[in-house]
Amino acid sequence: MENEADSANYASHNFILLLVIIFFTTFASSMVSASPVPFLIKKLAGTKEAFAVFIGVLVSVSSIAMITASFAGGFLADKFGRKRAIALGSGILGASLFAYTIAANVFWVIAVYFVHMFSVSLFQPAFTALVADMSRLSSRGKAFGRFNLFWIGSAIPAPFVGGFLADNLGLHFPFIVAALMSLIGLVACFGLAGISSEATSTNRDSTEVEHERILMPFGRVILIFGTLGLLSGLAGGLLAPLNRLYPINELHVNATELGLAFSIGTALVTTLVQIPGGRLTDKYGRKPIMLFSLLGTPFVIALAYTHSLSEFILAAAGMTAFGNIAAPAYQAWQMELVPCSKRAFASGLINAATGVGMFLGPFISIWLYQSQPNITIAFIAAALPWLLQIPPILKLKETKIAGA
Repeated sequence: MENEADSANYASHNFILLLVIIFFTTFASSMVSASPVPFLIKKLAGTKEAFAVFIGVLVSVSSIAMITASFAGGFLADKFGRKRAIALGSGILGASLFAYTIAANVFWVIAVYFVHMFSVSLFQPAFTALVADMSRLSSRGKAFGRFNLFWIGSAIPAPFVGGFLADNLGLHFPFIVAALMSLIGLVACFGLAGISSEATSTNRDSTEVEHERILMPFGRVILIFGTLGLLSGLAGGLLAPLNRLYPINELHVNATELGLAFSIGTALVTTLVQIPGGRLTDKYGRKPIMLFSLLGTPFVIALAYTHSLSEFILAAAGMTAFGNIAAPAYQAWQMELVPCSKRAFASGLINAATGVGMFLGPFISIWLYQSQPNITIAFIAAALPWLLQIPPILKLKETKIAGA
């Protein structure tokens, strides 16, 4: 049961504004990235073969953006404050979303997508560190679960809305709406109180202070979580092109249907598992929930055997439910194993490792998709990095408090 201090944190001025910012920026980004952007690429690419290649390039470019922005965002958030890093990312996001409307060729779209993904990755370390700053060790899993519930929940209707607007009001219209929505998040940033790593000490009880004395060495934490991030990013990078190419080329869906698949099969399911995921990780520990999430591996392969949009959504939902139930555990765990003053920097380093995996994955999956007669091989390749996460997870020190 949550204590009064936790309740006060959840209801605080900064936390409410943080939810407003993440809601509108996530909605704006998700509304275009899942559906309109691939169809804009398809329109400008010309051929089916070129479309497949550019989709792979698109995912890899986003990974490069993630790598570079994660370093910068982590440094800025710890050095100059969470607020400034979040405001900077929000401002760049709005400009990039509008830039899609004047893209004249596919290379322009890819360049804009780089800036788009750079902005999103720039403020992620600050968000992660800020949630950790405003929560206590004994209930940090629930804190991340609630935060994730809100921002991921904003992405439930976003891909469907973006696809629907593209099909009915023109391919450029969703980008204009998204740019305007991102401005709301930017304005909300100015209401945040200035927060730095030093300002979080009042929210740290004696249990947390004692906990920091028994942390694993910082380098070891970064190495293990960096490996997990690399494998997770590789899995995501392998799967990202397939999740677009397979429905479009094999199931022949339109923009609205593709958006619906992401809204239901990914965003909705991810949202639904955040609260139970947070509660389970605080009750049973970070490690068991992380290992349990790997049971979603068979659903990755099952995607290759779907013959309709509904089957594809069901397989994606199974994969997503298992994979994302451990998100609160993953976030809480990495924040607990590093000192408060290095939280954003650590998050940035781990995100960068994830970006490396996401950069490599698309090249492999596109090659397999185009060269192998059996498409299942590409999906099997995407499933393997999930299982390879088991050894690094077993190496980490559990941080669950007895009796919490």
